[in-house]
Amino acid sequence: MKILLLSFHLIFFSSLVSAQQIAIQNDYAIKGKILSVKTAKKYASVEGCSKIALSKSKVKGFSFESKTAKCTLFKNVKSLKEKQGFISGTK
Repeated sequence: MKILLLSFHLIFFSSLVSAQQIAIQNDYAIKGKILSVKTAKKYASVEGCSKIALSKSKVKGFSFESKTAKCTLFKNVKSLKEKQGFISGTK
């Protein structure tokens, strides 16, 4: 019974965490306060960049530059600026 109850709690809380979404916009870059810049291979895609952004509570958005495969995480978002080659997401 304890295992069943523990399993229920794990499923319930993991669904709450995964329910958080990021609104993705093509050809827009974020202007705001930068938290960090990721250049490792695991962040060199929109999927990798958005995954790290979702996993960090301080992150309010990200911009991914396709040409350089650079993932920039922002702790605040002041505005979005139309910019070719960028994909951005906000929480």
